[in-house]
Amino acid sequence: MNEFFNHQPRCPIESWTPFGGHSDAAKRVADIYSLHRIADPYGNIGYWIACALSDGQSDMVLYESRPDAIAHQHHNEEWYTYLQIVPASITACEAETLLRVARRAYDSGIARGDGMTRHELIRRLGWEDQSAQANGIAQNLRVGRNNY
Repeated sequence: MNEFFNHQPRCPIESWTPFGGHSDAAKRVADIYSLHRIADPYGNIGYWIACALSDGQSDMVLYESRPDAIAHQHHNEEWYTYLQIVPASITACEAETLLRVARRAYDSGIARGDGMTRHELIRRLGWEDQSAQANGIAQNLRVGRNNY
């Protein structure tokens, strides 16, 4: 079946499979994320999951922080990407983009860090940021060239 109609607007065509869909890894990441959102819609917000870059598999453990998720990958943290459970959902289109960027970062040698640094490749909005954004409050703004 052609999955063209299941794409979000502006889903990058370079993320599509030859049949017009998304990879099984991206679908798996989106399903695992959705499972945690559905299992406890309010209680799981703020927790982190680790998904393998190779196939999207997860250990299905919710971690209290990104450093905890990194520490529990038993020195294989570079083979995973980490997602925080937030009030928003994630689609296969978004998961495909997330995996593609994380794989490129790994291939380029960009260090993942310990999760304690403010320097991250792409920061997803946490629930505090989404709440502030919904209320029209600007926060975490960086002004100027040297404000990291």
